[in-house]
Amino acid sequence: MVATFGQLKAFNAVARAGSLTRAAHRLAISPPAITAQVRRLEADHDVVLFEHTPAGLQLTAIGRRLFRITQNLDDMEEAAAILLGGGDDIVPPVVRLSTASPQVFMPIVAAFRRTYPDVEVDLKVGGTGEAVRLLLDREVDIALTPVVREDDRLESMIFLNHRLTALVPADHPLSRLESATLAQIVGEPLITRAGLSTTQKVVDQAFAMHGLRQRPVLRLETREAVHEAVANGIGVSLVLERDVPPDARFRTLPLVDVDVGTSERVVWLRSRRALGPVRDFIAVAERVSARRTAGAASTHEHDDPAPPLV
Repeated sequence: MVATFGQLKAFNAVARAGSLTRAAHRLAISPPAITAQVRRLEADHDVVLFEHTPAGLQLTAIGRRLFRITQNLDDMEEAAAILLGGGDDIVPPVVRLSTASPQVFMPIVAAFRRTYPDVEVDLKVGGTGEAVRLLLDREVDIALTPVVREDDRLESMIFLNHRLTALVPADHPLSRLESATLAQIVGEPLITRAGLSTTQKVVDQAFAMHGLRQRPVLRLETREAVHEAVANGIGVSLVLERDVPPDARFRTLPLVDVDVGTSERVVWLRSRRALGPVRDFIAVAERVSARRTAGAASTHEHDDPAPPLV
């Protein structure tokens, strides 16, 4: 038996809301009506799509697989509404973003606000993995992140490349140099990121290429904590150059013998590429990226060839 559109729409709403009541409110129908649709879908196909837990309704394994398919229903409805309602003349009221690198991407956000001053921007800041997860779960429209997993559902554009660089306290002897080597950094108390951050993966790659071991005196969860530790003279660190805010308490040094880095990307779901908030944000990001490139060319500040990417 073929599942009806109404059944799939009801299932998708419950899966997204995590509650029959909230899903019913979203679809403007009664809770018993949406419950009946979901139960009929389960009965017709002899499956269990949800289980009741203390935390609320949770998708079963088959429910999660089905939800990956039905998520596109929302995209289809939104695209149809934009097309039938006037398409390009409609500006969505909110664009939802997630990022692990707000400093890197804030120029795009600023340009978007100038272009669409009536559109609210909702920016969630967390780890790279969390930023991508929010995108895949349709909780945000765009992820601004250095990592793009191999996933046919995703598309992206490179906003900028940046390299690994040394971060040293302003009063450290190394701060008087114009550049440093990895061996010089290894000889100092080293501060690293904990876990599997993109920065730490690049650091690990650099050490592996030189056959060196890391012996950190301090491991920290966030880049902001690393910056503060360096500023307070606990040690030195290795960071991605554009992640470092202006601060007189420390300075960055190019690494003359390290040529690794990563790309910062604007990432979206392929199925949502033509939707208003996604389309408009990508267009702004492309303009900002093009201006950066043109500005560098006009002032002869050309970037070096892109480093090997993680």
